[in-house]
Amino acid sequence: MNLTIPYQKPLIIGTGGGNDIVSATLVVAHLREQSIPADLAGVCSPGAWHRYAGKEEQPINRVTKDTNRYRPSLNPVPFSSLDAFIDAHLPEALQQEHLPTSVYNLSFRCGTEPLVESLSELCKNEGYDGLVLVDVGGDILARGKKDPTILSPLMDFSTLYVASQADVPSVLFEFGLQTDGELRPAGCREILQELSEQHVLLSTTELSLEDAAVQQFLRVYDTIKHLRHGHTAEMTLQTLLAKEDIHTTYRARVQVLDRKWFFSYEVTLEAPYFGKGFLFDVPALAARRELAFSYRTPLELYLRTKKMVDTKAEMDGLYVRVDDICIWLGLLCPQLPDAERKEAIAYGLENLPEHAHVALVWKKDAPKNISGFAVDDFVVLGEKEKARRVAREVEIILDGERGEP
Repeated sequence: MNLTIPYQKPLIIGTGGGNDIVSATLVVAHLREQSIPADLAGVCSPGAWHRYAGKEEQPINRVTKDTNRYRPSLNPVPFSSLDAFIDAHLPEALQQEHLPTSVYNLSFRCGTEPLVESLSELCKNEGYDGLVLVDVGGDILARGKKDPTILSPLMDFSTLYVASQADVPSVLFEFGLQTDGELRPAGCREILQELSEQHVLLSTTELSLEDAAVQQFLRVYDTIKHLRHGHTAEMTLQTLLAKEDIHTTYRARVQVLDRKWFFSYEVTLEAPYFGKGFLFDVPALAARRELAFSYRTPLELYLRTKKMVDTKAEMDGLYVRVDDICIWLGLLCPQLPDAERKEAIAYGLENLPEHAHVALVWKKDAPKNISGFAVDDFVVLGEKEKARRVAREVEIILDGERGEP
């Protein structure tokens, strides 16, 4: 791998939650081969609460084993304790590979601007002279409505925006293009051509299973994959062995409390991208992506993203708080077949009194026998006064998006 990173002590950030932080260890290992120190960061899901050594999450958090995630409903329960949160296992896994790396989590819970400030301060205090974002699959390159097949836009584009605004320069390293199943072949080709012509694509590199950094990444992944299997990572490994296009079926999940619904779709992984890595200019990319924007709250992030592209998002079926009000986010994706979609929404509303004060659903999905407050394409259902207050908050968010006073 001949990747050249233009920094002497970068912070490496896995952009999309899940296994992206594990995939980012490939870049850490590659830089350590060149005697370049690098630390590691991942991002917290905005649909969960996190506690670090007994303290509630801040914009920047140092990860240790004493880290827990909770579903932020009226009855918060752990997300299967540490076993579902691989970030907490990474410091030990990295030490086993002689990569004595500090690990951080970035939180969007307080909005983007506090995180921009905290990230800039962290870079100043720790001497990081640049940020290297790492994404696997390519969903962070999507163009909003032009690429409606993306299924997890919230964390990727929040990270892209925050990095573009920090006080240090930043680049994005992308590999395993298409392996997340979110970009289609025609869209991939158009995006790479556009970003190349606009000089946002800085360079390309080759990856192979023989690379020492790839081998080290694989060993780290092997230590944690029993905790959280990564389909994108597994498909990326397959592409490093394959010579021809891979045609396969992917499956995505929608979850409400303890119940899960699935939908499947066909995916083609194109051989020309196998073993390829791409380096992009982060500020230039963020400026060209409408999904990379500033926001004050996770609710604003969720609503504005759903208005731009109605697709599956990481907060679907989860809960979020606005002040003292807990909201169930029932804007379930159109990819879910109608029967399953209705069943999932009915289940969320059936359990509403136990877990939230109000529910936010699409107007088209609102039950006829339940009154609520309609705002634009949405309806807020539940306790009357709290539903009215949330409807007003939705109005403020949408008016801000439209530029209205």
